[in-house]
Amino acid sequence: MTPLVTVVIPTYNSAKFIRDALESILSQTYPNIEIIVMDGASKDGTADIARAVAPNAIVISEPDRGQTHAINKGWAMAKGDIVTWLCADDGYYPETVADAVVALESNSGTRWVYGLADHLDENGIPSPMRHPVMPWNYSKLRDWGNYIIQPSTFLRKDVVDQKGMPDESLHYVMDYEYWLRIGNDIPGYFAPEIRVWVKNYRETKSRSGRTRRLIEIREMIRSHGGADIPSQMRWEWTAAYISEFVRHIRAWEFWHLGADAREIIHYPLTLPRALFKMMIGLVPPSTETRLRRLFVRRHDYLVGIPEHDRAAP
Repeated sequence: MTPLVTVVIPTYNSAKFIRDALESILSQTYPNIEIIVMDGASKDGTADIARAVAPNAIVISEPDRGQTHAINKGWAMAKGDIVTWLCADDGYYPETVADAVVALESNSGTRWVYGLADHLDENGIPSPMRHPVMPWNYSKLRDWGNYIIQPSTFLRKDVVDQKGMPDESLHYVMDYEYWLRIGNDIPGYFAPEIRVWVKNYRETKSRSGRTRRLIEIREMIRSHGGADIPSQMRWEWTAAYISEFVRHIRAWEFWHLGADAREIIHYPLTLPRALFKMMIGLVPPSTETRLRRLFVRRHDYLVGIPEHDRAAP
């Protein structure tokens, strides 16, 4: 008997994306999937679209306390033996869920798995992005950075029962904190055959959070025994505070400049990369995509994996 897999979609005002996400679940070759859409009382018809596209899904539209609260409400309702969540602007390939179940069932002792992602722009066109992924290593996850792509993760429900729900006090990094919390004694399993697609654009929460997101990451890492913000995110810290420096000048808020400058030079070796990334961020999105095609190699998303073991994108 195939285990039931519950996919929770937390969403708010996602009418532009929700159809693609739901259709990607409905197109799965795996036959036993429960879909729960937790909509935060959207005002753009998201819930109506969800009900029309997936009439057998559970669709609840009511105010909530944010994305993590929506995920937790959905997981509390879940009947599946395996659970995950999928943001409304991400999606699955037809074999994604089947490959995740096989990875969980065929590797003895495995209780949660993660895989790879192809990156798209907001219109669904392939977009070269660098998001390194590597086999499980707890210290690297904490000290180097978050190499786990959230929509590719699938967990046995007993992990949630044992470790609790994602932390609702976190706005940007509830997934990162959850991998560290459960992974402290339940190691993840990297299964590159699990493939998803994610949409990256400038308005996503992770790209627009800036200093708020980075401060949340730093405090979360310290709560898990780390000393500082992960090393591969330090250029983001520098870039964010350069932006703050410029913003405060434009707003004539000169009393902030000293503090901004101290943060800018906190990681001095990241300054060239931060400036380069900021320059890319100033160009039109189409130009940014062309630049990424020049600089992002085909397998830049794989770290620590021999070339002959790398799945083709």
